[in-house]
Parts: sequence; structure tokens; C-alpha cells
Amino acid sequence: MVLVLALLAILALAAPASAAAPRERALYADGPDGLYLLDRGWTTRADPRDLGRRRDWERPGFRRGFERVAVPHAFTAGDDSVRGFRGRVQWYRVRFDLPRRRDAVAWRLRFESVGRHATVWLNGRLLGTHEGAHLPFELPARGVRERGNELVVRVDGRPSRTDLPPSSRPRGWWNHGGILREVYLRRVAALDLSELRVVARRGDPAQVTVTGSVRNATGRTRALEVERARVRGPEGYAADVTRAFRQGRRVRAGRSAPLRGSFAIPSPREWSPGAPHLYRLDLRLAGGQVTTVRFGIREWGVDEQGRATLNGWPLSLRGASFHEETLARGAALTPADRKRIVDQLRALGADVARAHYPPHPALLEAFDRAGIVFWEQIPVWRLRDTSFSARLRKTALQRLREAILRDRNHASVMTWSVANETLRAGRREGAYVRDAVRLIRRLDGTRLAAADAALRPLDQIPAHYARLDAIGVNEYVGWYGGSTAELPGDLAALRARFPRQALFVTEFGAEANRSGPPTEPGTYEFQAAFLRDHLDVIDATPALSGALVWALRDFWVRPGWTGGNPRPDPPWNRKGLIDEHNVPKPAFDVVRDRFAAVPSFR
Repeated sequence: MVLVLALLAILALAAPASAAAPRERALYADGPDGLYLLDRGWTTRADPRDLGRRRDWERPGFRRGFERVAVPHAFTAGDDSVRGFRGRVQWYRVRFDLPRRRDAVAWRLRFESVGRHATVWLNGRLLGTHEGAHLPFELPARGVRERGNELVVRVDGRPSRTDLPPSSRPRGWWNHGGILREVYLRRVAALDLSELRVVARRGDPAQVTVTGSVRNATGRTRALEVERARVRGPEGYAADVTRAFRQGRRVRAGRSAPLRGSFAIPSPREWSPGAPHLYRLDLRLAGGQVTTVRFGIREWGVDEQGRATLNGWPLSLRGASFHEETLARGAALTPADRKRIVDQLRALGADVARAHYPPHPALLEAFDRAGIVFWEQIPVWRLRDTSFSARLRKTALQRLREAILRDRNHASVMTWSVANETLRAGRREGAYVRDAVRLIRRLDGTRLAAADAALRPLDQIPAHYARLDAIGVNEYVGWYGGSTAELPGDLAALRARFPRQALFVTEFGAEANRSGPPTEPGTYEFQAAFLRDHLDVIDATPALSGALVWALRDFWVRPGWTGGNPRPDPPWNRKGLIDEHNVPKPAFDVVRDRFAAVPSFR
């Protein structure tokens, strides 16, 4: 009897969940309605020998060896071995019915992030492929049925030469593979709005311009009609701005037409770290699609002294960088995991944050609400000039474009950083930076074009960074050689070389994984003293517009990582202020107290 029950339990785990229609629910607020979260009934199977394609694992009904799993899912979570870092192939499948929506003209599948290469089938039919994590992609759900659909995703987590960072270069964070963010079924209405942009110019009244692209998803010519557009804001502000949009333009079947409208907001409340006022636009098109976007009225700039400004005021920001990673789930964070990141930044007193790649959109929405400025960048990390092949430059520019189009309405985003710690810069990287700045100016000239560089050696920071609005320097003076006493001279030399760029310290820190003497590198006591000494210098350097500790939390880097720690525990980077169990180190209190003494504006 016991044997029978055990067998039944095993069969129950292996059996696919019955198909059901997903719920209309999204884990972030901005964007179109009609997002149906596919969060139930997933199964997965490892394919370490990459045999699944030859054995037709994508065929409908195949379930041998598949086990239930929660998606998002990082199949590398908990595996800190060399093999785990190198990645492998993993398969995922889920069954679903279509929601009952009479206004659906078509359906699309939306993946918020897959690491690293995805191949997608629906009901045995290949829909397409995509390479690169951190940014979303959509595929048309061709062949979708009312009932009994089966979605299959093959994820190849192994690095490649065409991805960012490429396999030819080392990685500065763990190679997590899997469906790392959520998957949606998206309803396509008759008129489908994309590339929505809201630009709010300061003044009284504030001038707001809305642009976008509307595709006619039906088989006949239709009029582009905005049925309703409403704005809400602080102190009960509400206005109907439907008349601000041009009506009646004819759009042929399958074609797109521009959307444009402008309106004024009297007595506006501006967005800033201390007063993160947000406005909300709800825009409904004929055919039923409703798109929501929250925006702030604010202006980024650089003054004549080379100081970054917000709404005309020079900035003096303090914060920390982070990785989207937990010990239990790797890079497949839950909403509670993301909330903890925001809560930890707020507890630190941070008014700026940074990551090496575009974060989950829900994090940016939280930064908008909390008044935490965000330094956004794409993962062009530690590439040599020779790495900037024509193909990789094209990939990097495409990722930059996707990041800008996804995130340009967020009030908190201050920069588009196009590179981080490139090595032996030359003609190829110069061409890439030139093209990246041009792309930024074309898609979103309201933010600062930026790049991050190692402070030492100073003469290796590329001269072509003079094209940029802002430069972030990663400085570990006194950790990777030298002494903190040399830091003021280094920063003065940096300002002399780039007199017109806004300057930030985007990284500074020291490893800490044990107690011990404050003179011993790698101890909590050394880290606390190191950060205190560096903040003394940073606080006394008016040329700097901000500084970010590296890092908020400990995270995995790669096998064999030491990070300058005499007693390391690879693959951990122990420069975090908080350990992997969410316990603050002594340096956390030191940094928090110092941050509290520095206002956001000079």
C-alpha cells in the first residue's frame, strides 16, 4: 500500500497541470491592460547534454522527466559550482486556455527576461527565438486555440560571443539561467499602442507632450480614435485631456500611425527625491486598449561648473548599487524580494541607486514613488576595444534602444549609461560611444548620456568620454593598491581632465566577511573604517554630484573570485553592506549616518 501511494505521488508530480485561463494581472502598473500572468502549472526539465531538440521535447504532450516549478525560475540558483556558472540548457512548459475577451483581435506572448537564449514553441509550432536577459521581448501567439494550448520554452543559459557580456570576457556577476522574470499572455486590441513617451516640461503651467505609435491590428482600415484620456496628480488634481489628441486619422490594416497630443498642467508639483510627486495618464483607444503611464515633472541637466542638476538645483546624491539576486532564488526574484531591495535602500537613506543592467520595471516604479534616482545602464562591462566588433556594437545599441523605450517615462531615471569599465579603449569603442550618444539624443534627450570607468589609471579613461553628459568612476583607492590619502588628488585630476561633465563616484567599497582588527583587510571593522574615510573625501569634494557604495548586498560573482580579500569565500563578492541572509554589517550604520548628514541638493 505504501508503495502504491508513493507511486501515485510521483505520477502526480510528473503530470502536467490541467489547462486553465490565466488571470488578468501584471506585476507592474504602467503599460497596456490585457496582460494575463502565466504563473501557474509550469514544469521544467534539465537538458545538460542538449539532446531535447533531437528528441522532440517541444512536441505537445511530451512530459517525461518534467517536474513542477514556479516561474520565474533560475535553474542555477543554489549551484555555485564551475559547471553551474557555465550554464546549460533547461526546458519549460505550461498549458493554458485563452481568456474570454471579445475585444481581442490577436494574442502575443511577453517574456520580461530570459537568460540567456530562448526558443519558443506554441502547440508544437516554432514562434521564434531571442537572446539576452534583463529586457522584455514579445512573440505573436500564432496558432493559439481557445482551449488546451501548450507553451514550450527551451532556455540555453550558456554564454555566447554575441550576447552581453560576451563569452569572450569575464563576468562580474553570476551567470543565472532560466525564465528569470514573469511571462504574460497579452491581449491585442484593434488599435495597439507602443513606444509611448510622455515628456513633461517644467513651468507654470507645465507643458506635457505625449507621443507613440498605434498599429491597426485588424484586417480593415480604421480611424485612430482616442476615446478617453485622463490625468490625475497630487492634491486631487484631475483633468480630461481627450481633446488634446488628434482624432480620426485613417490607419490601413496592419499599418501604424503616430499618436501625438499635448496639454498643460497648471500649478504643477515637481518630482524630486524629497518630494516624489507623480502624475498618471490613462489613455483609452477605440477598440478597448487602455494604457497607463505615471510620469514626473522634472528636468535633468549639467550646469556650467560641471554639476548634475535636477530642476535647476545642483545634486549631491548618496546611495548604493545592487544586483537582482537572492541566495534562494538566484536572479528570479519575487515581488517580496524586490520590495526588500527598496526597503534596504530606504533604510540606508539612499536617494540614488544603480545596477549593471536594466532592472525589473516594478523596481523602477518603486524608485519613482520613493524618490530614489536611478543610474541606468546596459551590461557593456569590461570589454576591450577589440571586443567591439560590428555585430557586438549592433547588439549593444539595440539593447540601449530597448532600455530607453521601456524606461524613458520613469521619473527616477537620470542617466543612460552605455558602458562600464571598458579596457584599452580605442577607435572601435569611440565609434560605439558616438553612436550611443546619438541614439540617446534621438530617443530621449531629457536624460544624461553617461558611462562608467575605473578611476585608475586615470589616463585610460577615454578622451571620447567628453561626448558624454556624465561620467561615473569606480574607485577602490586603498583597496586594490594605493592609499586613501591619494584619492583627493585623483579626483582633482579627473575634474581637470573632464571640466564640463557631471562627475559621480559610481563604486567604492571593500570586502568584509569576518570580524577582526580594523587594519586587517576583509574584516567588518576594516570595511567600516574604509567607507568612513572615503566618505570624508567624497563629502569634501564639491566637484562630485553623487556617490554610490559598492554594494548594497553581497552577491555571487564567478568561481574563484577573491576581490582582494586575503581570506575570500568565492564566488561571493563580500563588498555588500548587507550579507546574503539580509543581516546588515557594521558598515551599514556608518554609511547610513553619513548619508543622513548630506542633503540631496547642494
